Amino acid sequence: NDKNTVFQEISEGADIIKINNFEIPARAYCSRFNFKGSDQQKVIGELSGGERNRVHLAKLLKAGGNVLLLDEPTNDLDVETLRALEEALLEFPGCAMVISHDRWFL
Repeated sequence: NDKNTVFQEISEGADIIKINNFEIPARAYCSRFNFKGSDQQKVIGELSGGERNRVHLAKLLKAGGNVLLLDEPTNDLDVETLRALEEALLEFPGCAMVISHDRWFL
């Protein structure tokens, strides 16, 4: 929803987010994707393309599942978000298929 804030979109109104068997405060989870402080109050409709990608990535990894299909997931990511993606993939209990030209990431 383009009228939601980053925090509302990612947290879906919850104060605590459960990922796999772990619980994390929703604001801390948002900050793992480089949305810190007032950035969490930005409206989705006003975000840049890179910021929107970070929101989608946070929602995707929060949703979980058995298989992730990622096509060039490192494009347009800053270092902090790339680290968050790496950590989330290491914790992901399922299978991930990654298409990437980023040798270091692979």
